[in-house]
Amino acid sequence: MVRDKKNKVEIKKDAFADPMKIINEITPHLNLEYTKVIQTYVIENKDLELVLKQEGAPDLRGKLVWLGKRKDGKEGTVLCIKVNSEIQKLNPTPENIEKVFLDLKKERILLHTESKAKCAVCEKKIEIYDEVKSCPICGARAHKDHFLEWIRMKANCPVCKKALNISSAGKILVV
Repeated sequence: MVRDKKNKVEIKKDAFADPMKIINEITPHLNLEYTKVIQTYVIENKDLELVLKQEGAPDLRGKLVWLGKRKDGKEGTVLCIKVNSEIQKLNPTPENIEKVFLDLKKERILLHTESKAKCAVCEKKIEIYDEVKSCPICGARAHKDHFLEWIRMKANCPVCKKALNISSAGKILVV
């Protein structure tokens, strides 16, 4: 934990780990109350703002509604924010986040993002709000819809070309 003169606490390493680590990091500073539902933490008593700062794009601001474990079984946390009346999920990873701070004075989380990973199908950047799938053999990553459509059309990975299929539950299978 690094603290600067402006009452900011760096929480980047916790943003990629377990959601409980983020809860444990911010609760003492903000007197945060939450309800745990399985592996999801629902924020109860705060209008904790989350600000996403993207290079070359306007800031995305919303209220942190919940945070939870990733569904793909990989280490990391999914953040759910309410922007106006819409819910948006953010998927911070080491490839798309530069810095994460807890601003104690303004009671908000600041995420500075810069995407470094590219979709194996369309070659556009994979952003923090994109859902991603990866090849179980080589680990190639792509936007979820692009990867699944590629497998449906070509029955292989766009990078390693190994035969793949999709189960009825939407899981990528090695053939």
